[in-house]
Amino acid sequence: MPARSSVGWLAGYLVAVGVMAVSGSDWSWWPVFVVATLVAGGLHVIFWHRNALRLRDVLVGAVLLRLLFFWWLPGLSDDAFRYVWDGWIQTHEINPYLHRPEDAALSGFQASPIYEWLNSASFYSVYPPVSQLLFRVGGQFMPMGWEVAYFVIKGLFVLLELAGVWLLGRLVEARGVLLYAWHPIVLVEVAGQAHTEAAMVGLLLAALWFAARERPAGAAVALTLAGWVKIYPLLLLPLLWRRFGWRAIWTAGVVSLVVWLPYADLRVPAHIAESLDLYVRYFEFNAGPYYAVKGVMRWLTGEDWSKQIGPAFRWLYLLLVPVLYALDWKRGWTLHRAMLYLMGGYLLLATTVHPWYLLAVLPLLAWYDRPPWAWYVLSLASVGTYLLYPEDLEGDILYRLFVWLSWGGGAVVGLIQYSDPLLQWLQKHRARHKYEKLREHLPERILFPSARVLDLGAGEGYVGALLHERHGAEVILADVIDLNRTKLPHVRYDGHLLPFADGAFDATLLVFVLHHAERPDIVIREALRVTRGPVLIWESVYESATDHRVLRRLDGWANRLRSGGAMRDQEAYLQHRTVPDWLALIRRCAGTHPVSVEVQRLGLFPHKQVLFVVQKNPLLQKRV
Repeated sequence: MPARSSVGWLAGYLVAVGVMAVSGSDWSWWPVFVVATLVAGGLHVIFWHRNALRLRDVLVGAVLLRLLFFWWLPGLSDDAFRYVWDGWIQTHEINPYLHRPEDAALSGFQASPIYEWLNSASFYSVYPPVSQLLFRVGGQFMPMGWEVAYFVIKGLFVLLELAGVWLLGRLVEARGVLLYAWHPIVLVEVAGQAHTEAAMVGLLLAALWFAARERPAGAAVALTLAGWVKIYPLLLLPLLWRRFGWRAIWTAGVVSLVVWLPYADLRVPAHIAESLDLYVRYFEFNAGPYYAVKGVMRWLTGEDWSKQIGPAFRWLYLLLVPVLYALDWKRGWTLHRAMLYLMGGYLLLATTVHPWYLLAVLPLLAWYDRPPWAWYVLSLASVGTYLLYPEDLEGDILYRLFVWLSWGGGAVVGLIQYSDPLLQWLQKHRARHKYEKLREHLPERILFPSARVLDLGAGEGYVGALLHERHGAEVILADVIDLNRTKLPHVRYDGHLLPFADGAFDATLLVFVLHHAERPDIVIREALRVTRGPVLIWESVYESATDHRVLRRLDGWANRLRSGGAMRDQEAYLQHRTVPDWLALIRRCAGTHPVSVEVQRLGLFPHKQVLFVVQKNPLLQKRV
């Protein structure tokens, strides 16, 4: 049982889920259902954060919560009628891929009420063979009524999905299982509406379980079966090839042959391709990125680009897939992470994203201590897209509102969660570029463990860290603000006097620092004082008034983003200079000491840069 402090949150969640279960089966109550789902999702996250349940409690709860929704008939979606139809005609030895429901060959079945409820009677079935085999089991019960056949199919889906949930409990902690198994959308789409994604999820989790136990044959069988439930999981098979070799691929081929044998016919590929093509060209739903690009193109040209954007997105995904394979190979991703990227990319570039499509990624969040919350928000808020259907509501307006809330909310949450890791990755990437350029101008004697280097205005410290890691040099970081993200020692600098003796360092780096300094002249003098070797000054420069305006704007944005606003006070001192102005300042700061200054221009508009290599004693240093 949960701790007393968590009981209230659990009770609130259960009440909200109860309201969902009661209101979701009646169109007139769908607004209540949507609100209850959003509330349940928020309480679910809070309860997940408290981590108050044992695995056994989570699993028992998962079963009971599915029973709460199991009694629903098809309402939020009419896909289940096609499941029953395909299963029913199979019991009469009719291949569901050979005839459309409206064909005269099936006239004997068209008197059934479910024929009128089919949403695509003019399309050949596109459900893959494993789905069809499950439909056929339910079809055996059609003489007892379509409702019985439907509940049998739903029961098979739920059992497969619950088996996957049980295996998930062998792979992750209890709260990871809770994050998926108690998700309000999962309850609705698995137990409430019985979508084939439920069976797919169970098989995907089985594949992950087999893979974790180094059982390639089992992983390949489970993943292939998942692919022949929904097709696109077949794109995950190369992930097994990287981990287990050709054995996984041969196993997948054999399994594919076996499940397709009952439906083998030369006409099947053409029929499926025809229906898939119609589906892709005619349908679009809740596809945020697609809608965004479509809207931009309409705004720019005044024309509808749907027929061009949809195929372009599909080609973009096909190009993305091998890139993700290569990254998985190079970086050694975990299997669940690689799966998340591949299926997440599929959803991001799809033209139709029904709420149940998002079941593909939700179980993969269970492995993370800090889950990718964007997927959670997107899946939860997508429940509002169901408001498109009730005739007594302003459905189209509400639908569009929830499309933007779900995708926009997911994007905002993703940016908040990953902005810092992404920013640090970019900073490290830039640091490598800076390091390579600076290394060209550092004497060989400085690129050894005995050297001492001062990184003045070090920021995060990534440049200094590279010098230390690759050459063993002793690097000291100094800055007026402590942004250090390395293990190197950091000294807080007051902007005036450096706490080091004269000639304490073999080299000093000043990389994009001086234009922020209150007194850059003092900083330069101090750098020259504490350095017996070169002082490397890398600065942004401008040549025209336009250069200057753009540079000031970009500098302000970049540093606010980089520091989270901590550098905002320094904007009062911001002063970019031309190359002659910087040279004059450097020579003035050197005073009577002889110095040589090498000038190397770097970068182009909008960020023109110059590296000044200042040598204190030109008689002893080679001038480049």
